Amino acid sequence: MTNTYNIYKVKPTKIGQLKEKLKSVGLVEQKTLEKDGYLKTFYFSEKVEGNEVWWWKTYRDFFNENIEEPKNIFNFAVLVCQNTAEPERIFAVSLGKSHFYLSKFIQLDFGIDLALHMADESSILLKKSRYFTGTKRQDVSSYQQFQVNNYEAGESVDHIKLKAANKTVWGNRNIIFADSIQMDMDKQPMHLPEIFEIIEASFKDDRIIHLPKLESANSDIANDLDIQALTHLRDGEGSVGIDQFHVNGVSICFSFHDYDYAIKAKNSEGKLLSKQLGNTIGTEEISEFLVDNPDIDNINNVTVQFKNEETGRFTRSLKELLDMPIVWGDQQYFLKNGEWFFFNQVFMEYLKRSLSGIEIVLEEKLIETEFTAWQANKRANRKAGDDKVDYREAYFNQKICSERGYTLLDRELTAIRSLERKRRDYQVDSCRSLLQRRDNIRKDLKKEAGINLQH
Repeated sequence: MTNTYNIYKVKPTKIGQLKEKLKSVGLVEQKTLEKDGYLKTFYFSEKVEGNEVWWWKTYRDFFNENIEEPKNIFNFAVLVCQNTAEPERIFAVSLGKSHFYLSKFIQLDFGIDLALHMADESSILLKKSRYFTGTKRQDVSSYQQFQVNNYEAGESVDHIKLKAANKTVWGNRNIIFADSIQMDMDKQPMHLPEIFEIIEASFKDDRIIHLPKLESANSDIANDLDIQALTHLRDGEGSVGIDQFHVNGVSICFSFHDYDYAIKAKNSEGKLLSKQLGNTIGTEEISEFLVDNPDIDNINNVTVQFKNEETGRFTRSLKELLDMPIVWGDQQYFLKNGEWFFFNQVFMEYLKRSLSGIEIVLEEKLIETEFTAWQANKRANRKAGDDKVDYREAYFNQKICSERGYTLLDRELTAIRSLERKRRDYQVDSCRSLLQRRDNIRKDLKKEAGINLQH
């Protein structure tokens, strides 16, 4: 009999918190069985009250009179497996919706990391990626035949569906790799330790595929980055947003609802602070809340509550909503699911390869003596508001415009009114705006002509 297993790797330092979480969401500890060096403890939702059916009242007139108000009941469970000889080796198997409660206690990207050691890259059927530059934020792609090493610059893979390279060990079925791994195996739950041992052995093998992805930052650096993030938010830097879809374990979850938001936090004395944000959330609102409450000294104590008539209420850490790159030392770090990551070497190689493909045309050089003479003349005849005396590019741009008859638009800003009330207006560089418009027109023309753009 074939069984589907969704397997996570639990952080050993989080096992106590995980058990508390399972209890808090209504999972009751059942039996603990031991076999092949693992204690396997089962947690089950014994008493599920059920959720309201949001459309019941809307369509009540269409129901027969003897129908009682229905409830949506979802049973769920978790099997926690801990090695007796090496207690720090802990796996969890998710059943039902329990994957929503595991994300804070697992090794993120456990599945993707495993894929590097045992996956057949040419068999990719589905790939979900995240981008950190440009207009695209996330992307899900399906393939009939994947071209090996065909990744875009700026793409970080965090979810793939494909087959294993070693069919003898893993079989010929598709496996999903993300924060967890999901596979169909001809094994019963008591024989899961056999799978765990195969997983551990695979991590000791060499990497056989090379994915552009993120790597976890160590805890010391993460603490420093948390301090920096709080400072940046108070200064109104970074961005806060709700992704239209995200990955929980191996599940790609799409957001179909609008919410009302409230920000909550505990200050240095443990006092609970909160503010209603309405149906929008952005950096400006977060910054105002933090400025009004300077005694909030830990970004990990700041959360955002979501409220919707259909889904009810739930809370997420503010860090899970942040898009905030921070340069620390010689590395750039990013937030993903509320944890700090940095780009792996494969990601950087794809980026460098893309940059090297940009054609650079060298024309005339800047002659320093001519710039110095221009600078001296500007200083002698400086006008109010003229701050470009030491700006070499300003000199060069003016020189080129004068000699070639161009119109200078660099640093010419145009005010664009915000579409939303109480939002600050935008200042758009006219030169950048025209260049962007030109590039968009080029892309549209090439797409209509059936040309596949490669950046």
